[in-house]
Amino acid sequence: MDNLDIFENACKYFLEKMTEFKEILSSKVNSLNNQDWILSKGSTKTCKVDETGKKKRCKVGLKYGLKIELSVDNVNIIWNEFSSFFTKTYLASIERISNNEEIGRYEFFARSSVGDEVSCTIYLANEWNILQIGLLGFVAPRYKKSDY
Repeated sequence: MDNLDIFENACKYFLEKMTEFKEILSSKVNSLNNQDWILSKGSTKTCKVDETGKKKRCKVGLKYGLKIELSVDNVNIIWNEFSSFFTKTYLASIERISNNEEIGRYEFFARSSVGDEVSCTIYLANEWNILQIGLLGFVAPRYKKSDY
């Protein structure tokens, strides 16, 4: 594993892990196979200058998205894959938010101790939801390689 204390390395790592997870889902859930996911590489935000005179950066909006109808069975497969996959990564704190599942909204989170996060959000068919699945990544503030 690369040194994830460096901003560029962490961004590369999270994009690779999200891509790898998307590919696993495509092989495990038939309706996701051979679909054209939309990728957004997000944007870099710069923090205020700190006591060392340097600025940390974070990455927001790192995203894969797909508008597709999924079933509750698909959601359970995705949750099992999500918890299994991200437990083996740097993002070992896994959580399933069940508050909105009765209205067809499912959320899974994988977080690191420094604030990095990958979430998976699934909206199933009902009158309020646009059918979709999304993977969203956030890379917590870090210094660029050139700042070390």
